[in-house]
Amino acid sequence: MKLRYVLILVLLVGVLIIATIFFIPKLTNENTKTTEGTNSTTETQPSEPIKNNQPDVTATTPITVPDDMQTVINNNTETIFVDSTNQLATAYPTKLIPLYGVQTVSSSNQITTDSGNPGWTTAYVSDLTTDDILTFYRSLLSSSENFTEEAISSSTNLKATVSGYNISITVSPNNPEKTDLAGNSAIGIFIEQV
Repeated sequence: MKLRYVLILVLLVGVLIIATIFFIPKLTNENTKTTEGTNSTTETQPSEPIKNNQPDVTATTPITVPDDMQTVINNNTETIFVDSTNQLATAYPTKLIPLYGVQTVSSSNQITTDSGNPGWTTAYVSDLTTDDILTFYRSLLSSSENFTEEAISSSTNLKATVSGYNISITVSPNNPEKTDLAGNSAIGIFIEQV
């Protein structure tokens, strides 16, 4: 009986030693390189440098606003946000997708998408109702290529392709507990160069 416990103990110690030899280098991200001959050296490869949190690429497709969209924009100039305090991301295409009825811009970033394309994300809160916001963006995008509208729970998502850019706008009732901002509607805009 004691012999069985001794053999199990020896087996467990052997497994732990082998596991340590194989898995510790993987856990510490060290790569080993064996040189020719009998000497063995270990070289630690430097980790990948930290990016500066800036997009890898910038938009290159020129933005052309179709006439029907420009008409909608011109008819709503009093409610369209003018970025006089530089709250929007660098080169955000305000002429293509303006912010409508803005109370507070909560975030705006220039991004590089997973597919490597440049784009922008913007979120803001409005005092206007979700119906008012949807009416504006629906009339802005409805005649665009690939226009779709999808209601998901209490949110509505509008998607379209305009002037070489995929656009997705989500409008939902604002929840001040989540946004930390007062207002009736929360709007998220995603724009990606195709």
